[in-house]
Amino acid sequence: MQEQEQIEKEQRKNLILFFAISILIMVGYTHFFGNSGSENQTVMQEKTISADENLNSLRNGNNVAPIIKPIQHEVKNITIDAPRISGNLSSKGIKFHDVVLKNYTTQYDNDVLVSVCKDMECFAEQSWRASDKSVILPDETSCWHVDHTELTPNSPVTLTWDNGAGLLFKKIIQVDDNFVFTITDKVKNYGNESRQLQSVSKVCKTTKQIPESLGFFNGPIGYFNKQLREIEYKDIEDKKEIEYSSEGGWFGISEKYWLVAFIPEQNSSYDVYYSCAKNQDSTSYIVQSADKPFELSPSAEYSVTHRLFIGAKEIKTLDKYEEILNIPHFDLVIDFGRLYILTKPLLYAVSYAKDFVGNMGFGILLITLLLKILLFPLANKSYRSMNKMKALQPKMKALQEKYANDRARLGTAVSELYRKEKINPIGGCLPMFLQWPILFALYKVLYISIEMRQAPFIGWIHDLSIADPWSVLTFGGLIPVSLPTFLQIGIWPLLMGFSMWIQQKMSPAPADPSQAKMMLMMPIIFTFMFAQLPSGLVIYWTFSNLLAIAQQYIIQKSDENNKEKSERK
Repeated sequence: MQEQEQIEKEQRKNLILFFAISILIMVGYTHFFGNSGSENQTVMQEKTISADENLNSLRNGNNVAPIIKPIQHEVKNITIDAPRISGNLSSKGIKFHDVVLKNYTTQYDNDVLVSVCKDMECFAEQSWRASDKSVILPDETSCWHVDHTELTPNSPVTLTWDNGAGLLFKKIIQVDDNFVFTITDKVKNYGNESRQLQSVSKVCKTTKQIPESLGFFNGPIGYFNKQLREIEYKDIEDKKEIEYSSEGGWFGISEKYWLVAFIPEQNSSYDVYYSCAKNQDSTSYIVQSADKPFELSPSAEYSVTHRLFIGAKEIKTLDKYEEILNIPHFDLVIDFGRLYILTKPLLYAVSYAKDFVGNMGFGILLITLLLKILLFPLANKSYRSMNKMKALQPKMKALQEKYANDRARLGTAVSELYRKEKINPIGGCLPMFLQWPILFALYKVLYISIEMRQAPFIGWIHDLSIADPWSVLTFGGLIPVSLPTFLQIGIWPLLMGFSMWIQQKMSPAPADPSQAKMMLMMPIIFTFMFAQLPSGLVIYWTFSNLLAIAQQYIIQKSDENNKEKSERK
């Protein structure tokens, strides 16, 4: 019994000790941790209340600053690595402003690759717009979540961004083997209210002065409703905003060799706005499209796909995209001019000739020779007529001396001489006029085609798209003298001028003395003009002149021999 009581006493002691220790633990926990937990609970309650208030304010359309901020992620750099392009894309803002062309350098004698957007001082981006201004949308400060950071043709990148108020945005970016990015934008409404949104595409160029364009179009461009639109920078500044509506087509900003352009879905309708914004020391020219607005109901998802071209204006590549992606007249980003029906076939001919002979310079010579053969009958007729006119020069001079003071009688006498000798005075000019469209079309092709850029010839000609660098007056730079641009005359321009002079000597002189003096000045004037033009053009013109001289010489000799034979008989 005593033992039992002793056990019970021990149990009561243990029980009291247990409760005492428990109380101490509870008091200590509340003292050290209880306040923190209470504060966290209070903060969570405040956040919940703020979230409810924020959603209510958005639903009611009140323009109050949202208390809940969108989920922001760590800024990451996405590397672009495709067969022909590379570059970087930041997960913050997602602007395309660093796309490098692997096959093109800034100069023929360096290894610095062309960065299209940086060199054009522009960027491209795809974004959203809402009819309700209080809707939180991703902008240039938004940091997106990235699934991985390497964009390749076999590895697209997916980015997501949650506005924290019912809209989840997703952007899937793909790149092909050439110059096109495919951008698929998706938005899902997980909120309780419908939202009216529209997709927006923008290309923006910022520059301190209006870019010059000599002999080619340079600036905002687009193809809307089966019509090409080339908008001058000055027109945008004067009109402030130019607007077009279209279904399908394409739009962007073009330079001589490079292009940044958006290609919407060809069955979609959209509006395009060309505008400018003056900054402190520069001007931003903006080409922006807005798709038709759509209503996004709760639990609904919307998707739209655009393609973005950032690259070189290669005719074969452009035609390939035109065929595969069904892009209407995408080749018109190249400024073929009014002779499109001639310039495009000639561009292909020059490109194939280059591939055939392995050198663009020799390709130009080959095409020039083929054109001369094609136009041989016309040129032959022209030169024979010119030879007859030249044979009449002594008789013409005699008539000019006889009727020096009577222009009416002189005209009648000259007409009678033409009739008697059976010569058509425009017979030598008409065939030449028929050749000019082809010759000017080839001239245009050689001036604007990227196939000419950094293409070497022989000797000191390392780039057919720039002027002949070997200055005759400084002996190719041996004399350290800085000359004005118009005095930097290369060897090929001199050869071209000399060939023109020979042609003049072989042709009949104009009847009017003042016209004759002007014609004598033409080779000198053309020499100075061609000295500043791409050497490929000068080589083409010089070789064309030499072929014409050879043809004219052969015809003259043939006519002289025929005349001698007829006189012997």
